[in-house]
Amino acid sequence: MTYEKLLKQAYKKIKNSDKEEEAVKLLLMELSQQNPHEFYLNLKTDVDETFKIEFLTKLDLYIEQDIPVQHLIGYSYFYGHPFIVNNDVLIPRSETEQLVEHVLYYFDRYFSPDKVRVLDLGTGSGCIGLTLALEEEKLEVTISDISEQALKVATDNKVKLNAKAHVILSDLFENIEGKFDLIISNPPYIPDEEIIQVEVKKEPKVALYGGQLGIDFYEKILQQAKPYLNEKALIAFEHGYQQKSQIYKFAKTNFPEAFILQLKDLSGKDRFTLIGLGGVLEHENW
Repeated sequence: MTYEKLLKQAYKKIKNSDKEEEAVKLLLMELSQQNPHEFYLNLKTDVDETFKIEFLTKLDLYIEQDIPVQHLIGYSYFYGHPFIVNNDVLIPRSETEQLVEHVLYYFDRYFSPDKVRVLDLGTGSGCIGLTLALEEEKLEVTISDISEQALKVATDNKVKLNAKAHVILSDLFENIEGKFDLIISNPPYIPDEEIIQVEVKKEPKVALYGGQLGIDFYEKILQQAKPYLNEKALIAFEHGYQQKSQIYKFAKTNFPEAFILQLKDLSGKDRFTLIGLGGVLEHENW
């Protein structure tokens, strides 16, 4: 049996389910240890029986037990980097990649020092903070999380990717010391009563739910952040599309002089809030 026929067989198995063909293709490609170019070139190549059994076994786990494909292969790509993921951390989303893009675009237009101190609050797998450290050597990154299990994953990713970052176990700012130029966070923002997809239920609840309206952590961060920020600083959030106005209010209440820029994701949904202290965020550049 070829990769192509095995893939078609898998598509038939999920035809009457809510599973995604792209996820099935990702599972097959990653288990074959081929990059996309190699995979498509080798679609007519025969697979051995051992590989076929491994793939179909993991496919059944995806279909019948709703185990995310990223958990089955053990990692998820974020900004081109393979991050280890498991039940202790969120699987990185494409919207979060956009948050990183915004920060990378803006930091050298906003800051002049050779080194910019960054705090990634609620780092999870480390995907935000470690990616920033990998992409820009001027960023001196600290990653923190309340979960020891999540920090174990983040530390493993730090080692695997050879990224430079300080790792701190902390409930928000509880164990944080010093001042930062940039605080970035993608905290839990799903409202407590919101119904979520079955596969998302495999991810840690502590990283998903953010109170009745999903905004509790934004309020806490903005209330507590001032002592940890330099005079000229930037706060960057990802959030739910329905939370834009409330986060704006929190920002204005705690930082009345701040320049606030709110941006949409690629789907046109309000997804990001940037709060500039001691400087101006130029909207026309985005």
